[in-house]
Amino acid sequence: MRLQVFGGLSGWSDRGELDLGGRRQRGVLALLLLARGSALSPERLADLLWGEAPPPGAQGALQSYVSHLRRAFEPDRDARARAAVLVRERAGYACRLPDEAVDAWRFEQLVRAGTLAASPAEAVPLLEGALALYRGDAYSEWSGSRWADAECARLRELRDVGRERLLGARLDTADPAVLVPELEALTAEEPLREERWRLLALALYRAQRQSDALGALRRARRLLADELGVDPGPALRELEARILAQDAGLDAPVDPAPRPDVPAARQAAASAGRARPAQLAAPEPGDLADRDAELAALRAVVADALAGAGGAVVVEGPAGIGKSRLLVEARRMALAHDALVLSARGSALEREYGFGVVRQLVEPLLLDPPARARLLAGAAAPAAAVFDDTGAGEPRADGSFAALHGLYWLVVTMAAERPLVLAVDDLHWCDAASLRFLAYLARRLEGLPVLLVTTLRTGETGGDPTLVDELTHDPVTLTLSPGPLGPEAVGRLVADRLGGAPSPAFVAACHRTTGGNPLLLRQLVRALEQDGVTPDTAHADTVVAIGSRAVSSIVVMRLGRLPAHVGDTARAVAVLGEGASLPAVASLARLDEQTAADAVADLSRTEILRPEPPLGFVHPLVRDAVYRSIAPGHRVLAHERAARVLDERGEPAERVAAHLLQVPARADAWVVRTLRRAAAIATDRGAAEGAAAYLARALAEPPESEDLRATLLLELGQLETLADAGAAVGHLEQAYALAADPGTRARAAQVLAHTLVFGGERGSASAFARRAAADLPPDLGPASVDAQQALVALDRVGAHMHGLPVGPWPASPAIEGDGAGARMLSVARAWELMIAGADRDEVVALCRAALRDGVLQRTDPGLFWVVAAFLLEMADEDLGEFWDDMLRSAHQRGSLFSAMATHMWRGHSLWHRGDLPEAEQSLRTAIEQIERWGGPPIGTSYGEGFVVAVLLDRGRTAEARAFFDSRDDHPRMGDGERLHVEAEVALLLAEDRPAEALARLERAGIVLTEVRNPVWSPWRSLRARALTSLGRGPEAEQLLAEELAAGREWGSTRAVGRSLRLLGGLRGAAGVEQLREAVTMLEPSPWRLELARARYALALVSSGAESVELLTGALQLATACGADGLAAQAASALAAAGAGAPVQVAGSVRLTTTQRRVATMAAAGADPLQIAASLFLTPHSVETALGDVRAALGVASDAELRLALAT
Repeated sequence: MRLQVFGGLSGWSDRGELDLGGRRQRGVLALLLLARGSALSPERLADLLWGEAPPPGAQGALQSYVSHLRRAFEPDRDARARAAVLVRERAGYACRLPDEAVDAWRFEQLVRAGTLAASPAEAVPLLEGALALYRGDAYSEWSGSRWADAECARLRELRDVGRERLLGARLDTADPAVLVPELEALTAEEPLREERWRLLALALYRAQRQSDALGALRRARRLLADELGVDPGPALRELEARILAQDAGLDAPVDPAPRPDVPAARQAAASAGRARPAQLAAPEPGDLADRDAELAALRAVVADALAGAGGAVVVEGPAGIGKSRLLVEARRMALAHDALVLSARGSALEREYGFGVVRQLVEPLLLDPPARARLLAGAAAPAAAVFDDTGAGEPRADGSFAALHGLYWLVVTMAAERPLVLAVDDLHWCDAASLRFLAYLARRLEGLPVLLVTTLRTGETGGDPTLVDELTHDPVTLTLSPGPLGPEAVGRLVADRLGGAPSPAFVAACHRTTGGNPLLLRQLVRALEQDGVTPDTAHADTVVAIGSRAVSSIVVMRLGRLPAHVGDTARAVAVLGEGASLPAVASLARLDEQTAADAVADLSRTEILRPEPPLGFVHPLVRDAVYRSIAPGHRVLAHERAARVLDERGEPAERVAAHLLQVPARADAWVVRTLRRAAAIATDRGAAEGAAAYLARALAEPPESEDLRATLLLELGQLETLADAGAAVGHLEQAYALAADPGTRARAAQVLAHTLVFGGERGSASAFARRAAADLPPDLGPASVDAQQALVALDRVGAHMHGLPVGPWPASPAIEGDGAGARMLSVARAWELMIAGADRDEVVALCRAALRDGVLQRTDPGLFWVVAAFLLEMADEDLGEFWDDMLRSAHQRGSLFSAMATHMWRGHSLWHRGDLPEAEQSLRTAIEQIERWGGPPIGTSYGEGFVVAVLLDRGRTAEARAFFDSRDDHPRMGDGERLHVEAEVALLLAEDRPAEALARLERAGIVLTEVRNPVWSPWRSLRARALTSLGRGPEAEQLLAEELAAGREWGSTRAVGRSLRLLGGLRGAAGVEQLREAVTMLEPSPWRLELARARYALALVSSGAESVELLTGALQLATACGADGLAAQAASALAAAGAGAPVQVAGSVRLTTTQRRVATMAAAGADPLQIAASLFLTPHSVETALGDVRAALGVASDAELRLALAT
C-alpha cells in the first residue's frame, strides 16, 4: 500500500486506487499520518477536525470514519481480527505503516540520507529522489487549518533545504558553469536565504568568474541590509574572504573518493586531555571482503573513542551478512591499542534474564574481590545489586533506576582507568533491562573514552522495539549496514576454501545461490568441501542443488553425518543456551564429561560450535537450526530436564527460571518457589520486566494456596505500577479480592488506591479507597487505624487530582498516631485548607509534622511528602536544600517515581525563586523521565503548564507556543486541566490575543474558580489582564481587589506582592501606593522574579533618578533570574530615559543553581568525577558547566574561581 500527501491525499494498493472517503474521513487519515505512528485520542481528533466545539455526534462519526478507512486498507481482514494499519491503543488511534509507504515520510528519509551521505556522488541520487516525490504542497486540502499549514510549511522548508543540498552536492560532481543559471533562479525565488547566495558565489568562482562571485556577495550584503538591517552571516563572510585570498580549498574536489558516514564531530579528537592515538592498523585479509567502507568507519570511530570523544555504532543487516565479523574487527582494533574490551551476546533463551547482557560484559572483571570493591564503590555502588544472585540486597523502590545510575558510574570508573569498548552481539535478543541501560549509556557517552558497538538483525522482533529504536536512532549512534558480497569477493572466498581457480560459472552459481550472504556462502562452501566438489563449470549445477537447501538443512545434514553422541551434545548446547558449562551439557546429554568434551571438539572442527570459549555456536542461525531439529514435544521435556540439571548444580535461580518459562504448568510447588526466588533476585537488581515474567509464569503454575496467589499478585502488581498501570490495577484488584490475611489486604488496598490516583479512570481512586477504608477489619489495632487514615487521605487527594468535588472534612476519623497513614491524612487536611486559603499557620504545622523524621519520605513514593513540601513553600516557609536532598535520596534509594516528582516540584520552586534556566531544565527532565519510563500521564500535565509559564517568563513566547501545541494531545483532569487552561490563557495574553484568552477562561468555568487561594491558582488576575486589554478596567480592578483580599487572608508574600503589583499597575499613577507596598514586601523575600516585576512596574509610574534606580535594579535582577523578556523591557525603558544599561559587576553575573554548586565544589578542590557523582550529572556536563562559569566570571584558575565566588 502507498499513500500520497504531496499534491493531495490519495492512496493505492495492488488492487488499485483506495477509496479514502470524504473530506473529514480523509482528514482523520491526514491527522494520523501527521502523528507519524503516535496515538491521537478521539477527543483530540474531534477538536482538530471540527474545531473546539465538535457536534454532539462527533465521536460516533469518528468511529465510522476509522471503520471505513480500515475496510479500505485491509479489505480481507476478519472483523474479529485486530487491525494492523489503523490501530486502537489506550491513548487513541494510530497509523502504523513503514516509511516507504507514505511519500512524505520517504521524502524526509531521503533528504536526511542525502544530507548524511558519505560523498556528493552518493547524495545526488538520494536528494533527486526526494525532490521527485514533492509533487505539490502537502495536505493542501486542509489549507487554513493550523495543523495542516504548520506541517505544509515544515515540509516546504525541508524541500528548500533539499534543493540547496542537492545543488551543493552537484557543485562537487558537475560543471559549475552549468549550475549558475539554476542557482540564479533559485536565489531570485527566495533572496533572503543566505545559503543560496553562498552556493551561487561558489559556483561562479569555480566557473572562473571571480569578479561575478564577489559581485553576487555584494548584492547579498545590500539586500540583507535593506530588507533586514543585518550583515551577512559567518558563512558568506568567510566565503568572501577565501575568494579574495584565492583559497585553493574552494576548488572543486578532484575525483572525490567515497567515505563512510562518520559524523564530523567524530573526526576531531575530544578535548579531554587524551592524545589521539596513531591511525589503527588495517585489518588482516580474509573474510572481510567488500567491507572497506565499514572498516574505515570503524577505524575512525574507534580512534575517536580512544581519544575520549565517546560514540556508539550499530551494525545492522539480515542474518548472516557479516555483522558479527565486523564486531570482532572492532574489538581487534581496540585491543591493538590497549583498550579494555568487554563482550556479550544476546540470547533468545535468556531474554527475561534481567541484566543478562550487562552481566556478561562486566562480571569477568568482578571475579577479583579487590577489583570488585574498587569498581563498585561510590556512585557505582547501586550497581552491585545487578551482580548479586542471592536476592539478599536491600529492596529498592524502582530498582532499575538505581541500577542504571550505578552501572553508568561503573562504566565511568572503568573508562577512567583505560579507554573502554563494549561489544554486544545480537542486540535484538538483548534482555530489556540491559537494553534500557545501553540506551541510557548512549545518551551520556559524550566526553567519555567509551565506544559501544552492537549488532542488530533487521526484521527480528525479539527485543523491546521501543528501546532498540531509542538506541539505534540516538544522534550519537553511527549505523553501518554491510551489503551482500559481490561476485569478485565470492570468487576469492571460494578459491581460498576449495583451492585452485574456480570457473566464472561456478562462482556465479555460488553468488546467485547465496545472494552474496557470507554465512550462507561459508556453509555452502563447507558442504561442497565435505562432498569433494571441484569448483569448475561442470559442477555449477551441484552448487545449485546443495545451495537450494536452507542453512538449517545444511547444518542438520552435516550433523547427521556425525556420531549420535555428538548430535546429542549439539542439541544439549542448543537447549542450555550460550555459555553453558561442559558439566551441564554432559549431564543433559547423558554423557560423561570426557565424551562430551570430545564431542565439543568434533563440533568445533565441523564449524558448528565456536572453537573459543564460552561454549556456543558459530552463529545464531546455526543454533536455531540445531534447536529446531528437536521435535517440539521433546524440546519441552529437554527444557524441563535442563531446569532440574541447573538447579541441582546450584546455578542462579534466573538461569533455571529461563527454562521453566518454556515448560507447561504442572502445579509444581518447586516451580513456583524457583520462579518467585528468580523474581525476587530480578527485582532487587532492577530488572522489573524479567521479574514480572517470572511471577506471571508462577501464577500460571498455579500456586498451591489462595493466600500465596494473592501475595504473588500483589508482588506482580507492585512491579507493574510504574510501567503498566492498567496491568497493575488488574493484578492488584485480584490480590485485594483474594487476600485473606488482613495485613496483605490492607497493603494491597493502599498500593491499588495510589496506582489508581495516577493511572486509573477518573474517580476510581476515591471510590475504591472509600470502599476499602470501610472494609478494613477493626480488630487490627493501631495498624488498622493507620491504614484507614492512609486510604481516607488517598480518597480526598485523589478526588481533587481527578477534578471531582470533595465534601466537607469528616468529623471522624480524627488524625490519630504518628504512622505514615496519619501523616498522609495530615497532608490531605493541609491541602484542603490551602485550597480554601485558610489558616496558614495550621497548614505549616501539619506539614512540618508530616515531614518530621523522614517517615513519610521513606514510605510514600512521591505524593504526600511532595505535597507537604509544596504547601510549605506556598506558605513562604524556607525549605533550604530540601528538594536537592530529596533528589539525592531518590537516586540513592532507586525511586524513579520520587525522582520524577522531585524534579517536577524542584522546577516549580526554582521558577518562583527566580532561577528560570535551572527551573526549565528540571521540569523538562521530569517530563522526559515520565515519558521515557512510561510514567503516569497525569504528571506531565503539571510539568507542561509550568514549562509554558517558565518560557513566557524567559521571553520566549514563540517557543512556548510551539511547546504548548506539541503537547496538546492527551486527556487532563483536576489540577492538570486547570494548569493547562492557565498556561493557554497566559500564552494567548503574551500573544496579544485577549479576547481569545477571555473566551478560554469562560469555557473553563468551575475548573478554575473552585480554587480560592491565589497562591496556587491566580485565575482572577489572568481574567483581569484580559479584561484590561479589552478596555474593561473597572471589572479587572474588582477582580484584582478580590485576589488581593484572598492573598492577604492566606498571608503569602508572593501572592500578595503579585496582586499589589497588578492592581497598582492597572491604576497607573493612582496605584503608586500599592506598587511601593509590593516592592517593600518582596525585597526581603526569596521571590526574586516577582520583585523584579514589581520594581519595573513602580519605575513606570515614577520619574527621575528614582525611576532609573528602579529600572536598573529590575534589569539586574531580571538578568540574574534569566527573565530575558523583562530584562529587555527594563533595558529599553532605561534607554528611553537616556540612562543606558548598567555595567555588569561580578555579583550580578548569572549562574544557575547547578552552575553555582559545580563551581563551589570545584573551588573546594573536587575533581569533575567527584562533582558529577555528587550532583548526579555526567562528567562532560560538569566540564561544560565549569567552562561556562569560568567564562562568565572571567577567571582561569581555581584560585581565581574561589575569589570570584567569595565576592
